[in-house]
Amino acid sequence: MLTLGACTHNDGDIGNWFGTWHIQDISRDGEKVITNGEYFFQFQSSVFRVSMVNGHEQTVESFGTWDDSTEGKIIISFPDPTVYYIEMPGLEAYNNFSIHSISTREITLTKVDNTGANYTYHLKKQP
Repeated sequence: MLTLGACTHNDGDIGNWFGTWHIQDISRDGEKVITNGEYFFQFQSSVFRVSMVNGHEQTVESFGTWDDSTEGKIIISFPDPTVYYIEMPGLEAYNNFSIHSISTREITLTKVDNTGANYTYHLKKQP
C-alpha cells in the first residue's frame, strides 16, 4: 500500500478520487456480502490498484486503469487478464460503475455484473 500512498498527484489533480479508499461494505441485490473491510481501492493518475489484506497481514493486489470522463460513471478495468486475480464480489475484468455519491470522505458506487446482479460498494477515504 505504500507504493501508491507515498506518491504525489502525477499528471495533475484527479479530485476526490486520489488516495486510498477502504471498502466498508459490498452489497449484492441489497444483501451485504462483505462487511469485514479487508479490501482497498487506490487511484492515481489513470492507474488503479485494488488490494486485499487478510488476517495474517498478507496483501494480494491487482493493477488496472480507471476513467471517470463520462459524467456520473467510473470505468475500472484490468486490461491484462494474467494479472487480474483479486476475488471480490462483483469485481470483473471490466467494471462500469455508476457514481451514486462522492465526497472528499465517502463514495458510493453501484454496478450490475455480467450475471445481472446489482452491487453497491461503500468506500471511505483513509487518512
